[in-house]
Formats: sequence, C-alpha cells, structure tokens
Amino acid sequence: MSLSIDAAISGMVEQQRNIELIANNLANVNSAGYKRAKIHFQDVLNTASAFSSISAGQAPPSSSAGVATAGITRDFSQGSLQPSGREMDFAISGDGFFRVKLDDGSFAYARAGMFSLDGTGRVVTLSGELLDPPLQLPPRFRGLRVDEAGEITVTRDLTEEELAALGPFEPRDGKRVVAGQINLYRFSNAQGLAAIGNSRFVATAESQEAIEGTPGADGMGVVYSGWLEASNVDIATEMTGLVIAKRGYQLNMVAYKTIEEMLSKVNQVA
Repeated sequence: MSLSIDAAISGMVEQQRNIELIANNLANVNSAGYKRAKIHFQDVLNTASAFSSISAGQAPPSSSAGVATAGITRDFSQGSLQPSGREMDFAISGDGFFRVKLDDGSFAYARAGMFSLDGTGRVVTLSGELLDPPLQLPPRFRGLRVDEAGEITVTRDLTEEELAALGPFEPRDGKRVVAGQINLYRFSNAQGLAAIGNSRFVATAESQEAIEGTPGADGMGVVYSGWLEASNVDIATEMTGLVIAKRGYQLNMVAYKTIEEMLSKVNQVA
C-alpha cells in the first residue's frame, strides 16, 4: 500500500482518538477532582527503511509512515476550590492525594474528597471504599473541623457519666474531641500513576511507592472541610483542541481521497 495512504489513515485514526479524549475531558468538566488528560503524538516515518525497500523493488513496511500515539499524560495542576456546604467534603490545596482502600485490599489515590459515613461511623467514599488510614467518627457528631495538620475534631454528645459530673451551671451541649487524622500521599513521578476510573489512580513501578505525609508539612498540601476541588478542565482549551482535531481529521480524509483518485488514474493508464 502507498506510504501516503498509510500516513493519511494513521492521521484519521489518531485524530479520532484525540477527539475521544477531548470529549472525555469535556464530559468530566464538573467531576470533582478530575485531572485533564492529554494525548501526545509522534512521527513514525522511517525514511531509511522506506527508501531501502523501494530501491529493492519491494513494498515499504506499512508502519513506516504516518503518526502514532506517543502516550497519554495527566495534568495534575490544581483545580479551583469550591464551597460544597457539606462538612464531609474535603479539598486538597497543594500537593497530595487521599488514599482509599479498595475491595481487594489494595490502595487507590484520589483528589476527589467526597466522603460519607458507613453504618458504623467509618469515613468512606460515596462508592463505599474506606478512607485510609481509617477514620471513625462518634455517633451524632457535629461541628467537624480539620486543622492545617489534618487533625479532625468534632463535638460529640456527653455520656451519662459526664453529664452526672457537671455542675448546675456548666454547659451541656457536648464535648470537643479529636476524632482522628487525615494523611496525604504524594509520588515522585505522578505521571506514572495508572487511572482506574472514578477519578482514582493506582501506583505503578513508574510512579514509585506513595510517600506518606502530614498535611501542611514537607511540601504536602492543606486539607479543607466543606470544600471540593473542581475539575481542572478548561472548556476554552478543550474546544480549541476539538476544532483543531476535527480539522486534522478532515484534512487527512481529503488526502486519502486524493491519493485514491491518483492511484485509480495510474491503474487506468497502466
């Protein structure tokens, strides 16, 4: 097959992948903690191989011309913080991920901090994965707060013993207690993380092992309660990329049709 046809076909295929990725970014523009994905292309024209085959009177390899996907990367830049009105929503400002425990016992990492409580008061994601390290809140707690170091405090009801020990004029509206600690995790090479869906990632050999740290210390971000990190997808950027990808697809299609017409005329002459 003609090298030019190979190039045109590969161009259409890769631009279609580009459009699919852009569409996925746009679909997640309102997904908390979502990180924009970007596709990268590379030239596959092997001039030496192609002309060597042609000189020998052979058809050049089909993979010797065109374009191919070099890789897909994630933009881990900070998304804007937006108030959610839920004290069980947490946002990270700065570096770091929340860690959750999957059903198979392995760990995943996420920037989306939408949490709730299971039947025993443990903090879990909306899909049921436990926050790690485990965090359990007392029944009927209120006034949840997170300090800059990730320490969580809540106000709980007084026990019968505590109520009995109070004087007649002492407040009985609860006791402020430390409920637990939220730790964050970061990676030497976050681009090596593998996405598994639901804005979650797992560690790989390329990302290396997670580095655990305390919020606000050693370069870790700070955790805020009642806020969520918005997707870092920029609609204007994605729409511009979509127009360029669509135009690239159309141009490759025109090239393909033109080459087919040329080859048809050559065959008619021959």
